[in-house]
Amino acid sequence: MSDENLEDATTAEVRVDEPTAPGPVRGSSPSPVVAGNPEAGSHALRELLERTRLQRLAELRESSPEPLPEDIAKAAAAKAAKSNRSSGRSKPRTDHLGASQRIAQRVARRTVGKLVSGTTTNTQPVPIVTALKGTPYQAPVQATEPSEDEARMVLDLAADIAAMMMRAGAGTSDVEVSVIAACTACGLATVEVDLTSNTLVVHYSTSDGRLMTVMRVNRSESTHFAKLASVHKLVTDLVDGRLEFQDARSRLDAIRSQRRPFPQWFVTGAWGLMVGALVLLLGGGPVAVPLGIVMAIVVFQLGKLLGRTHLPAFFITAAQAASATLIATIAGDIGIINSPQYLVAAGIVLLLPTQSLYSAVQDALTNFPLTAAGRVVGVFMALAGIVSGIALGVVCGQAIGLSHIEVLVPKTSPHVVTAILSMVAAAVVSMSGAVAMSARRRFILPAALVGLASHITMMTLTLLHIDNVLASLLAATVTGFLSRPLALRLGAPAIVLMIPGIYTLLQGLSIFTAVYQIASDSENVSFAVGLSSLFTAILANAALAVGAVLGSYLALPLKNLKSRSSAEKTVASVRSNEPSTAVMDSVQSGAAKTPTTGKIPTVSTKAQSEPGADQS
Repeated sequence: MSDENLEDATTAEVRVDEPTAPGPVRGSSPSPVVAGNPEAGSHALRELLERTRLQRLAELRESSPEPLPEDIAKAAAAKAAKSNRSSGRSKPRTDHLGASQRIAQRVARRTVGKLVSGTTTNTQPVPIVTALKGTPYQAPVQATEPSEDEARMVLDLAADIAAMMMRAGAGTSDVEVSVIAACTACGLATVEVDLTSNTLVVHYSTSDGRLMTVMRVNRSESTHFAKLASVHKLVTDLVDGRLEFQDARSRLDAIRSQRRPFPQWFVTGAWGLMVGALVLLLGGGPVAVPLGIVMAIVVFQLGKLLGRTHLPAFFITAAQAASATLIATIAGDIGIINSPQYLVAAGIVLLLPTQSLYSAVQDALTNFPLTAAGRVVGVFMALAGIVSGIALGVVCGQAIGLSHIEVLVPKTSPHVVTAILSMVAAAVVSMSGAVAMSARRRFILPAALVGLASHITMMTLTLLHIDNVLASLLAATVTGFLSRPLALRLGAPAIVLMIPGIYTLLQGLSIFTAVYQIASDSENVSFAVGLSSLFTAILANAALAVGAVLGSYLALPLKNLKSRSSAEKTVASVRSNEPSTAVMDSVQSGAAKTPTTGKIPTVSTKAQSEPGADQS
């Protein structure tokens, strides 16, 4: 038994007489006294207690075996080592606890550790810079944190970039990553972006807790792919460290006043040429092609004329669809063309909200539900206007005595000449679509390449008797897979080549066939069959947008390899030319921030490591 246990042994009772005269009590415990002499009583009591303790200690030693000197030395060494470990860990002593209590404490600590650092998903907010993973801006060269006034200027620059992209026709995800990349490159790594269908809000909190908010509202859209490519190039140069803040501001002001690459009459002719090529692609004759060009120009000019009256878009689209249907029906009735359905189908492709449909599906698949819902409403109203216009044109044609159209054309075996003409027509459709979307000249031939590849894929799948919806999905996947790397190599977002490539795959003929079956009085086709055909046609067009988004994501590794190598070169050059500074890496450590500088932020001060690691 150890000395500590011996000292804790109980002592024998000692009877002490009560004092006759009370005296003052001193110390921490009462001390009995002997009559008349308090000091003598206290001394006698201490002697009795000491004698009893020694006697009890001797009895305990006689009952337990005498420890050997080696055992005493080992026990002393173990006690010294334990005390050293305890002092190194700075933990409180728990020797007074029992074995069961110590085990319970260890189990509790282990359980809490699993709860804190387990494999479950962390609930802490993820840094917004991680949204750049998988984008062309995934390795930005980042500046130091600016001052409050400079931060306000950076927010204005980012908001202007976003507003310009929204008006030019960019998707919501492209707008968001552009704002995040621009702010990160200028030192605002803790910015928050909130996007709706027509509103952008950018929030930022400085290191001392001051809040700043900038908002932009987009009240109208005007597709301008050349301006969109210029803004994309500006953000790319800003992220790569080749552009400073003041130069970016001046360049953005110049882009705002950038003119379209083609005059308006040339764009109108491109729309007409696209419709004429679509007529040839669908199987129209040599007379139907120039008639389709004329019809497209008439329909386009009618839309511009009605647009000046500020009439809602639904009525404008319905009027255009009705006029296209009437022109084709009259041409077929007087015998100019044999298949007026091809003419109407090409006109429907001209009116389809292709860009809005693609953007709506992209927003829905990339976690922008509110924006996707707003775009879906616009797409639905445009489709409703097309269907209403076709029905109105069919009813008006029957009212004035026009002949019935045979919309169900029997399939013919493919021919080599027909296949070659259809491939040429597909390339012309994509080229005309790029011109009509105001893309730059260097994007015309790549758009033709993408459209040709998409058409060949669709034609091959049709010959293999693949379902129309599945064939549309796979052909559009090829479109997205080719558009992303080609567009990014040319310095533009993928949508610049994707929309012209999709024009060759749009299902205008199936929409017209379904609506004609619904609107015309036919004994062979019921209303339910026509409605089912219309739903299938709309589903096939939606599958085109889904496939384009899928192909764009499948092409991410191709661009990531190129962008990663270029980013590593940029980071290496920056680190070799600039002195070492503190890095504010909001991905590696969200709490570390660099001190504020007193000048306009530049993107050549430090480099941020590639955001891609999962945060815990």
